[in-house]
Amino acid sequence: MTCLIVVGIVLGLVVVPVWGKQAWGPEVWRWAGGSCPGGAYGFAVVAGLAVPLLFVIFALCLFQVVEPWKPRLRRFVWGVGAVVCVVTLEVLFGAIMESLPFGGGRHGGPGGTDTSRQYPALWAIGFAASLVGIPLAVLLVRVYDRLFPPRAAAS
Repeated sequence: MTCLIVVGIVLGLVVVPVWGKQAWGPEVWRWAGGSCPGGAYGFAVVAGLAVPLLFVIFALCLFQVVEPWKPRLRRFVWGVGAVVCVVTLEVLFGAIMESLPFGGGRHGGPGGTDTSRQYPALWAIGFAASLVGIPLAVLLVRVYDRLFPPRAAAS
């Protein structure tokens, strides 16, 4: 079981985002540049805010899945919510890796990708938005704790 968890973590944190950088990263930023309010930079703010919030929502869903006293259907629904969060994070990580200006130069050019050359401050804006999203995620946890207080442990 531990082996499956380690393989899942490696696939989820390394392989899928690197593959996503090539597979859908450029298309996401091309779409965002022409379709999002604020262009690619507006999408970078939304993605940056979404990352810490999605991590927290994933953790909250996962905590609900492991509660043995909940009905199976309810645990299944929370599990689906956790999977949706992970899939969304993977798509975002694939796009985020495309925006990084470090390394990855194509055809002997300077470092970075085509997206990072077209939008040079994209990664910084997304990172700043993630830093703003962390207190929002903490607030989400506090609201969640008030709405769903932990059940007292049976002794």
